[in-house]
Amino acid sequence: MSFVPRKVFPNYNIPLNNFKGHHQKALSKFGHLAPQLDMVIEVRDCRAPLATTNVLFDRVLVGKKKLILYSKKDLSILKTRVLDKWHKSKNEDYMFIDCRSQKDGKRVISEIKKLYNSMEQPPPLGLRSMIIGMPNVGKSTLVNTLRQVGLSDGDYAISSKIKKVARTGNQPGVTRNTSEIIRLSRDPDIMVYDTPGVFLPTAKNVETMLALGLVGCIHDSFIDPVVLADYLLFVLNLQDPSGKLYAEYIDHPTNDIYELLDNIEQRRTTGKKNRKYDEDGLAIHWVSKWKNAKSNKYRGLFDVEAIKQDKAKSFSDIIEEEKERISATNVQKRLTDRFGEDGTSTAKHRKRTAKDREFDSRNRLFKL
Repeated sequence: MSFVPRKVFPNYNIPLNNFKGHHQKALSKFGHLAPQLDMVIEVRDCRAPLATTNVLFDRVLVGKKKLILYSKKDLSILKTRVLDKWHKSKNEDYMFIDCRSQKDGKRVISEIKKLYNSMEQPPPLGLRSMIIGMPNVGKSTLVNTLRQVGLSDGDYAISSKIKKVARTGNQPGVTRNTSEIIRLSRDPDIMVYDTPGVFLPTAKNVETMLALGLVGCIHDSFIDPVVLADYLLFVLNLQDPSGKLYAEYIDHPTNDIYELLDNIEQRRTTGKKNRKYDEDGLAIHWVSKWKNAKSNKYRGLFDVEAIKQDKAKSFSDIIEEEKERISATNVQKRLTDRFGEDGTSTAKHRKRTAKDREFDSRNRLFKL
């Protein structure tokens, strides 16, 4: 009998909320700085392109020129034609990048320079941008790479060795505050704000939360490791029902995560006496191979809707549904109260705060 992969993942009872205080603070800061920005650079993880799309950004940074960067291209099997289909209808610019690659950094700087050169009147204080995205998608790593590329090349180079200015780490939450303005280039003047990763008020469903867990947007301790390993098995079987993606441990495809973990344990402890079966440890070991992807063997795609993209709803439909869902949350209502329906901070009904008035004064001076 031929193997049939699961079409539906079990509805495990896991929390869908990982929205923290510094996420709300960051969104408010985005709204305060919005009048100063010429463009926004949104970073998404191309292993979970839908799960790492935060529709709140469009709400608080309305009408800004946007460049979408799909990071960690070396870890994903997402095809360019899929993104072409997704973004063509909305006329959005996007790029596949590796945040650590200076070659890709030069491509990004080149794209920003194109925008600068297309402006009728270049901004006197330089082009100001902001890098945004979900937690741990590579924003701070990208800032360091862009700075290294932008300040070490050309007639205005200051040094071949540029000091890193943004802290990075392998867990979400390393950056918790929006940075001061950071210079990326002197010719032309390009500046950027590095920002904390911002989570959605609630994830859409269990599958979305687990996809975020697999790409590292959620702390390792947040989700049961066996549940996360089971979801990984689920999406791998959807991508390739032959079982080839985990054939190093078991010689046939399976839907049973405990069977797979047992085989992983046997392979790891061959010849050892007094073996101790630790299913959590085995699950963490297997998931980490895919999360950190030390070789091309562990390249994957963890969004179910992206895997089924030829059969599922269009990207635009999915995003519009997500915007509708988020519009009912208290987080969006607070943003509307503070920055207005159009995000321009001019609506009279806004609930004013001292911080709002302070930034309004700064922005008026900035525009002089």
